[in-house]
Amino acid sequence: MAAENTKERRRNVINLFRVAGIQVNIDYSWFIIFVLIFWSLSAGYFPRQYPGQTAQAYWFAGFVATILFFFSVLFHELSHSIMAMRLGINIPEITLFIFGGVSRLSEEPKDPQNELKIAIVGPLSSFVLAGLFWVVRNLVQGMNLPLMVLVFSYLTWINIALGVFNLLPGFPLDGGRVFRAIAWWRTGSLARATKWASDIGKSFAVALMVLGAIQIFAGALIGGLWLVFIGIFLRGIAEGGYQEVMMRQSLEDVKVRDVMIHDVVTVPPDLKINGLIDEYFLRFGYKGFPVVSEGRVSGIVSLAEVKEVPNEQKQSTDVGSVMHAVSDVHTIDPELSLADALKKMGQQEVNRLLVMEHDKLMGMITKTGLLRFLEIRRILEH
Repeated sequence: MAAENTKERRRNVINLFRVAGIQVNIDYSWFIIFVLIFWSLSAGYFPRQYPGQTAQAYWFAGFVATILFFFSVLFHELSHSIMAMRLGINIPEITLFIFGGVSRLSEEPKDPQNELKIAIVGPLSSFVLAGLFWVVRNLVQGMNLPLMVLVFSYLTWINIALGVFNLLPGFPLDGGRVFRAIAWWRTGSLARATKWASDIGKSFAVALMVLGAIQIFAGALIGGLWLVFIGIFLRGIAEGGYQEVMMRQSLEDVKVRDVMIHDVVTVPPDLKINGLIDEYFLRFGYKGFPVVSEGRVSGIVSLAEVKEVPNEQKQSTDVGSVMHAVSDVHTIDPELSLADALKKMGQQEVNRLLVMEHDKLMGMITKTGLLRFLEIRRILEH
C-alpha cells in the first residue's frame, strides 16, 4: 500500500477489535453509508416488500440486515487478509469506510500464483456467505418470521451481487487482480500486467461515472451520484495502484547506502525534554532523533513521546526516560535496497530506519526522504 503516516491515518479511524492478529478499524465516513443503508432498508425496501408491519419491526429488521451486510464486507476482506498472511504477507489492518473495506498489504505478492489466490478468495467467500444466508433463510421460513425471511433473502442476494461485482475485470477490484495475475504469469512483467489491469479499471470507472450521469439526468439523483462517486474512487485507486508498483520497482536498483542521511543528528539520553524541543525539534525540524550514549545507539525519541510528557514535567524529564529502545524493527542494513526499506517501514509501521553496520550507526533513512527521492527521480526522468 501507499506509504503514509500511521499516527495521522489513525486520527480518522476508530479501532474496533483484532481478528487473527489483524486490527479492524472503521473510518468516520463509514457512518454515512451505515445510516443510508439502515434508513433505505427500514423506511423503503422492507415496507415495500412486506407491507402491514409495525415501524418498530421494520427498523429492527433494517438494523439486523445492515449489521450483517457490513459483517459480509468484513468477512470478504478478512478472507483476503488471512490468505495473504498464509502466504507470508503481513496485514496490519483492515479499515471499513464509505465505499466498503480495504485490507492494507505491507507488500505486493511475490508471484502471480499468490496474487491469484489472494484475489479469488474474496468473491468465493461472498458466494459462501450467500449460501449460508440462503440456508438460514430456509430455516427461518418455517418459524413464521416473514420479515426475517426477507432479511436473509436480502443478505443472500447482496452477497451474490458483492461477489459478482468484485469479479469484474477492472483493477483494483478482485476481478482486476485476477486479470493482473494471469497477465503477470503470461508476460512475466508485474509492471506491464498492472498497467493493463489499471487501464481496464479506469475504463470501468469512467463507464460507472457516465452511467451515473445518465441516471442523474433521468431523475435518479441519489443513485446517479453514488455511481459517480464510486467511479471517481475506483479510478483514483486504479491509477494509484499502478503508480505504486512503478514506485516499488524504481527503488529496487538503489541501495539504502546511496541515499541515506550520513550526518545524523543525535541527542544524548540525559538531555531534558525542554532542551530537546528548543535545541533539536524546533531547530532542525525533524520528527525524531537517535539517542546515542558513548558512541552507541540506545534508543529513538520522537515527537509522539515528547507530546506525552506534561508541560510541567518537561524541564525535569530527560530523553532517556521517554525514548523507546532500538530493535531490529528500527534498523536496516546499508546494502539492502530502498524497496526493502519501504517494505520494512510498511510492515513495522515506522517512519524512519537507522542504517546500522556491525552495531555502528552509519546513517538514517526516512519515509519523507524516500518520497522526496522518488519525486526528484520522477522529474529528472521526464
